[in-house]
Amino acid sequence: MKSLALKANQAYLFNDSVSIKYFTNYNLAEGYIVFTDKPVCFTDARYFYAAKQELSKSNIECLLLKSLEDIANYLKSISVNTIFVDYHKVSVSLYNSFLSFGFNVQDGHQSYYSLRSVKSEQEIADITKACEITQKAFYEAIQQIKVGITELELKEKIDSLCISYGAESSSFDTIVAFGANSAVPHHVTGKTKLTANSVILVDTGCVCNGYRSDLTRTVFFGEPTEHFVNCYNAVLQSNQIAIDNITEGMSCIKADSFARDFLAEHNLSQYFTHSLGHGIGLEVHEYPTLSPKCDDVLKNNMVFSIEPGVYFDGQFGIRIEDTVVLTKNGIKRLFTDDKKLVIL
Repeated sequence: MKSLALKANQAYLFNDSVSIKYFTNYNLAEGYIVFTDKPVCFTDARYFYAAKQELSKSNIECLLLKSLEDIANYLKSISVNTIFVDYHKVSVSLYNSFLSFGFNVQDGHQSYYSLRSVKSEQEIADITKACEITQKAFYEAIQQIKVGITELELKEKIDSLCISYGAESSSFDTIVAFGANSAVPHHVTGKTKLTANSVILVDTGCVCNGYRSDLTRTVFFGEPTEHFVNCYNAVLQSNQIAIDNITEGMSCIKADSFARDFLAEHNLSQYFTHSLGHGIGLEVHEYPTLSPKCDDVLKNNMVFSIEPGVYFDGQFGIRIEDTVVLTKNGIKRLFTDDKKLVIL
């Protein structure tokens, strides 16, 4: 079990389902995890008996929660006076409650997210499975594309195929963007119908045992222009250059620069409007962020995206995104397709 570095009088308090899943491998709808040298779960009567039975299999104690004072009393009984919480998740009300109980409450999100960013073999296996399902569903779904299909219809095909192949759910709200909609990086999938000679951008993923995949592919329906093909090949090359050059111990700034500098050489960097990538795990956007603004250092067994893209407002967008794991031998892709331009 992964653990957090704590002194004798310190504890972490987590109040979100993702953190509970991380430390217990159990999906609890509502409750709290107190972490000292081991996790202790608190939940109310609605979930207590099921949680207690399930967590006992992992020798994790589950205590009945009637009020927050139950957690406070437990912490005081083991001489804790400092609580670390995740400022990104904790409410002002919860924060103030533990201040009123006399605890020193501090932000501990950085060390927690750093811990989560380095994945175990099982975590990598779960993400790999999610990637396998996502890739299979995507390529099967696009073979069913025809004139008049809507973005929403294609989205539903991909999502349902992922479920049929064993996924628990989608990683996020799948993006399908036709034509000029592809120029909006986070387009909201809608009722736009596919017409001849159109770009199709799909950003999708699925969940296996709580862990997520993230895939973006850009294909063309009809006859692409020379400009589109040239831009696609440049984005694909920038993706591969990043894969070939990112190594352990490198800063996120440096990692981001490989694709960005290549696109600059082709007068395309001004159209690359987001970071190169982000961590992937129990959440689809985790630490670290591979961007020109993040000087954090990459470590082996981090899983993240590599997703260069270019976007021409009102015309088209291209993004090619892989989920990858950093190993002692460099980047390992968790998708297996060759990413060459698919023309339907």
